[in-house]
Amino acid sequence: MKRFVQLLIPVLTLSLVSAFAYSQEIPRGAVRLGERAVDFHADRDVIPVGAYDGSFKDILVWVEKNNVELFNLVVTYGNGQRQSFATRLVFDRGTRSRVLHLEGGRRLIRSISFAYRTVGTWAEGRARVVVYGIR
Repeated sequence: MKRFVQLLIPVLTLSLVSAFAYSQEIPRGAVRLGERAVDFHADRDVIPVGAYDGSFKDILVWVEKNNVELFNLVVTYGNGQRQSFATRLVFDRGTRSRVLHLEGGRRLIRSISFAYRTVGTWAEGRARVVVYGIR
């Protein structure tokens, strides 16, 4: 029994540390810029961003309901300039990207486009890609 407890303590400690280190929380104060439900084939989609007061310095992507592979995220700013993020990220449902920094400090965002492919199962349904802005 003593040996079992000695082995169990490091495992529990590692589990707790990894749970906090890889927390998938949305940062406090993040603003939901928009979302898209995505199908089961490779495609391209655009999330138009509504008129918000203020601007954003970072964005992040959250994926819900199914697994998605996301390619080539492009942010179009209010003045028409674009910033590309050469991404090829695979998201499990309920996970998010790292924080993506926007060039030039705080920027107004007009739209966010991306290519994708759903990699989950039909039984899990369509995935939802949600983009958040961080001031």
